[in-house]
Amino acid sequence: MRIAINLATRPYTDQRPALRQLRLGMAVLAVILALLALGMLHFHQAALRMAAQQQSMDLAIAKLQNEQQGYKNQMQQPANARVLTQADFLNQLFDEKSFSWTETMEDLETTLPAGVQVTAIEPVRDKEGNLTLHLRVSGNRDRVVDLLRAMEHSPRFVSPRIVGENAESGNGPGGLQPISDSMRVNFDILAEYSQATLAQRKAALNARNHPNPQTKQNASSSAQKSSAKAARKPSAVKTRAASPPKMRGGPMPPRPGSGVPR
Repeated sequence: MRIAINLATRPYTDQRPALRQLRLGMAVLAVILALLALGMLHFHQAALRMAAQQQSMDLAIAKLQNEQQGYKNQMQQPANARVLTQADFLNQLFDEKSFSWTETMEDLETTLPAGVQVTAIEPVRDKEGNLTLHLRVSGNRDRVVDLLRAMEHSPRFVSPRIVGENAESGNGPGGLQPISDSMRVNFDILAEYSQATLAQRKAALNARNHPNPQTKQNASSSAQKSSAKAARKPSAVKTRAASPPKMRGGPMPPRPGSGVPR
């Protein structure tokens, strides 16, 4: 006969499931650390490649700048200074020729409200080729505000703004008069101008020469309605019967052969 005697001071617990979960967690953590290490290595290599590309681009830019400076020094020599002056003159002439006064006047005609007069136009082109118009207009304040709103909604004018104003001289002492909303004032307006391309000019010309048939139909119907209304209105002009001319010195003698007995 055997007698089982337990000499342990604590109850028996099976720790194998806990050890199994601990090993699994350590394996997952090791995989995550490996992926992080691979990602850091990839980003480090990408950063090295980008730094190398940036360095090569900086070297290329420095080389181009040195070449440009060398060309400038060569063109500034006395033998080539005349050619540089002629090139600048030709470039300025080409810029002036590329500006279309007719197109600019047409664009201003579509945006200019009644009561505002354009007294001066000065086109200015910067080094980047952007064109700025300096306009000098005359009119009252309300009309000039309408002009600015029309220019803001136009695709040809960008950022129109008033840069100066002065009242027209009056007949008072010193040629001064109090400023009011109804008086005419000279305004200086600046606006970046974008000329229409060749395709846009052709499209506008075709639209002008060949209008939409629906537009024609609407215009004809409006004209017919106007003529019908005018026909229904009674005539306000009263006709007066022509009175016979007054006779002086008695009755006129009858003409021979008129059939009236003498």
